[in-house]
Amino acid sequence: MRPAALATFLLATLITWPTLVQPTASIIGHPGNDVWNHVWGYWWVWQELKAGRAPLATNLMHFPDVSRLFFIDTFGAILTLPVQWLLGPVAAINAVVFLCFWSAGFAAWMLGRHVLTTWRGAGPVTDRLAMLVAVAFAASPHLVAQAYNGITETLFAAGLPFTTLAILRFLERPTLRRALVAGGTGAVSVIANFYFGLFAVVGAVVITLTHAWARRDRVRWRGLPLPAIAGMVVGLALVAPVLLAFASTLDASDAIVHRDEAFVLQSLMNHNMTDVVSLFHPGKFYSPDLKAMTGEDLLIVTYLGWTLTLLAGLGFATLRVEDGVHWAAWVGVFGVLALGPCLYVGGAYVTVDDHQVYLPFYLLFKAIPAFQRISHPFRFVMGVQLGLGLLAVGGLARRPQWTHGVAVLLVLGESLLGSPAPWPLATSVVTMPAYTSVLRDDPTPGAVVDLPINVPNLERAVYLYYQTAHDRPSPYSLNEPLPPILGRSHLTRAILVAEGGQLDSLPPSLGSLDLVVAGRAFSRLGVRYIVVHERMYPAERLAAVLTLLRTALGPETLDTGEGEVVWRLESKEAS
Repeated sequence: MRPAALATFLLATLITWPTLVQPTASIIGHPGNDVWNHVWGYWWVWQELKAGRAPLATNLMHFPDVSRLFFIDTFGAILTLPVQWLLGPVAAINAVVFLCFWSAGFAAWMLGRHVLTTWRGAGPVTDRLAMLVAVAFAASPHLVAQAYNGITETLFAAGLPFTTLAILRFLERPTLRRALVAGGTGAVSVIANFYFGLFAVVGAVVITLTHAWARRDRVRWRGLPLPAIAGMVVGLALVAPVLLAFASTLDASDAIVHRDEAFVLQSLMNHNMTDVVSLFHPGKFYSPDLKAMTGEDLLIVTYLGWTLTLLAGLGFATLRVEDGVHWAAWVGVFGVLALGPCLYVGGAYVTVDDHQVYLPFYLLFKAIPAFQRISHPFRFVMGVQLGLGLLAVGGLARRPQWTHGVAVLLVLGESLLGSPAPWPLATSVVTMPAYTSVLRDDPTPGAVVDLPINVPNLERAVYLYYQTAHDRPSPYSLNEPLPPILGRSHLTRAILVAEGGQLDSLPPSLGSLDLVVAGRAFSRLGVRYIVVHERMYPAERLAAVLTLLRTALGPETLDTGEGEVVWRLESKEAS
């Protein structure tokens, strides 16, 4: 077990290098993606817990309102509190990314070793060959791309192989202890990431049904129900408080993040499609191409890898039916669910008689409430990766030992170098501007409005990172292009036009007096600072914005000379 722990540690180091030795210099993930939202979330959870509050509401976003929020990676934030206490939220984020790859590899290795042992017995060869499962899962193109996207909670993939291993052990000997381990492991998987928790449930159903068909004589079915019920009760008891808290923040009228059925279905059909071609197309091929569609840097990567797929086919052909059927059925179920609600091939939906071809996911979406929270079905591809890895080792088990190492290197090389996943991983350099210390040291309360407004939400989220230093409220939130407080201001509407936006409600003319009145209205609303981030503007638009602000607010209070121009507004009573 120690060699496997070391090998998967080295695998995680390779995938995330050089962050392990520079944990505070940059964050793993592209700066135009979810990196800044997540580093803010880690910091916010820590601040709320320090203040003795549950992190379920905040006044730091969506100013001037207090809004409900459940940070999606609260599990990771709490897990790395000691790291954040010592080194800050940036190091905590990087620690989570590294630990997720390490634990995913080690969990997949443990599952692979267990399955291989039932097929060919224990021993050093089994232990070494199980590394193929670890590489296929932890270095999968999808998981690497999620790290590029900066979405830390989707990296908690270890819950799927750990829970699957616990369920297999329970089916082999259905004791109360093993049932409780399975229930507890599944609960932790759900809490860490809802998707992988749901995947574990789907996997448990598949394994139980295939055992009932292919290995019904090896399971003590009479002794199974009571321990199984006990395990499920314990699992639900652990999960329920977290899911209820999460649901309460989604369904509330003052929620920052909304996930109703209509929103999720729109995301499924127009943004988060799974192209069948992408499963098998090597190289830097992306469909849907979100950069071309919406200007986003997020990547949808579902590539399985031809090396792994061919090895899995060899395994299925080699294994006995009662051994291979579990994982072949597993791959089939997860593969179909990964395709989402409708069949999408080559960049377009397949139609028959002008009707889209609906898939099983759509039926589950309509019938089961848990599936109505799934807006990214392509993540089911991680279950396919795990199943392919298990079938692959079955095919190599009776091959010469030298082929085992070659197979591991080929799968790893294709995943990192031949797939759509970008590697080495992009990083976001962390530089805290000097102006944040001025805002932090000012004893007068008040919000800060950062400009520009008219930039993509995920790119604009860097303002949240700056908030971790100055700790002042902001009108921006996670998914809102134009916050209400800014949409109602003549000044910011004029700024939007200057930035290149179009706003039909802008008056035909806006005089200097109107701008001055609009500027004073900000202070009455509780805004203390307006900050212009010059480097985020084209030169010609920057000049227009600065002219508007100088007309409305007078000369700037501070020009840092480092790319930020700051106005401090006089404190006024809100009217």
